[in-house]
Amino acid sequence: MSKIQINKDLSSVKALLGNDAFVIMDNNLKHLCRYFDGCRIIGIETGEQKKCMESVLPIIERLLDEGADRGSFILGVGGGITTDIAGFVASIYKRGVRFAFLPTTLLAQADASIGGKNGVNFEAYKNIIGTITQPEWIYICAEVLRTLPAPQFRAGIAEVLKTFVLFDAAAYGEAVDYFTGLNGFFKERGTLCDGAELYGEERLQLLVSKCAEYKSGVVERDAFERGERRMLNLGHTFAHAIEKVCADDENFAPIMHGEAVAIGMVLAAKVAAKLLGLSNGFAGRLEADLSGVGLPVGLPCNIKSGKAVEMDMLLDALKKDKKVAGNSIHFILPKDLQDVCDMLIPIKELEEICRDLR
Repeated sequence: MSKIQINKDLSSVKALLGNDAFVIMDNNLKHLCRYFDGCRIIGIETGEQKKCMESVLPIIERLLDEGADRGSFILGVGGGITTDIAGFVASIYKRGVRFAFLPTTLLAQADASIGGKNGVNFEAYKNIIGTITQPEWIYICAEVLRTLPAPQFRAGIAEVLKTFVLFDAAAYGEAVDYFTGLNGFFKERGTLCDGAELYGEERLQLLVSKCAEYKSGVVERDAFERGERRMLNLGHTFAHAIEKVCADDENFAPIMHGEAVAIGMVLAAKVAAKLLGLSNGFAGRLEADLSGVGLPVGLPCNIKSGKAVEMDMLLDALKKDKKVAGNSIHFILPKDLQDVCDMLIPIKELEEICRDLR
């Protein structure tokens, strides 16, 4: 299992790299190059449309040109797209070389960089091509979040709250309180930083550390997603369908993964209430909490018509999800905090439930 390195700044990262290190870095992070003197840096463009095999092949060509061998080391520096691509390249180059991550977004620190899932999209289908290979270490650092644009920072909140819905009711309450305060601070000041540091940076680092601990534990127990690890897909089945619909139709604005996960969690809670005969109390609480921290909770709207995504469009995308098994689909349903179940739901039954959702 990967070693999680929790740090306040980047001063220690260079010491972890060997003499033959390649850094695959998001081109938007050139200001971090000074921390990697002597390393060969391969800059990449990011964005879901860049997370594809066409982006992987030039990296492999560069590694070959630079003489990278099986003793070389790769460090992925960036958000979840960068770490996915870097981990995938490291996993397949010469049948695998050592690698590690330095995630630079809240979403990547709390979720995407942890667990060994590496891969790329095919057409508009997410993560269809990939591997499960663990990085040697993951360097989680608050310093890199200080310059993160607010929308990208906010998108990571969904993964933090998802983790605590699954594993820690007390931490969920603490996180909602912190992120609600941060959202209010941002609305008042127009910045996430209170001076040189992030607003409540120590509190944030503790929350991210807890997320990393919980996810690492699950991955260690179920690396290949045969049981417990499927719970981490909470909100993601709907989220991937939302992302596909928005990517396929230019009349919908692009949506960030974390935003889609927030909407997906609310929809999953509503499905749980209808399917299991529960009150809608938890779905309502989740919707209010996510909205309070600044995340969307309703389906994206068509830019021209103003109408929300039609549920039938989402259901069509759901039928091609990796979790489909025959005529059913594995779905993670949240009933309450720390009370979540994995159900195999017939797709026809899910369709009937979803068409009644409000």
